[in-house]
Amino acid sequence: MNPHYEFVALGAGHRCEYCHASEAVFNVPFEVEHIIPLVRDGADMADNWALACRACNVRKGAYIDHVDPATQHLVRFYHPR
Repeated sequence: MNPHYEFVALGAGHRCEYCHASEAVFNVPFEVEHIIPLVRDGADMADNWALACRACNVRKGAYIDHVDPATQHLVRFYHPR
């Protein structure tokens, strides 16, 4: 388990910071992930950590932006804070 889990989970209220699912419903600890991934020059610091369910963490991956299909503009993904 990530050494920062307890700190991040308490701050997130044990909910995924992206979809707001409760960790209790999944009956498995969520993952501490980097909001801005390290491979995208994100920092390994508390203000860049988020609690994420497996589905949200896998879906987001190392991406931080995507082309909006409605406007065709490049937009940043949702930032949980």
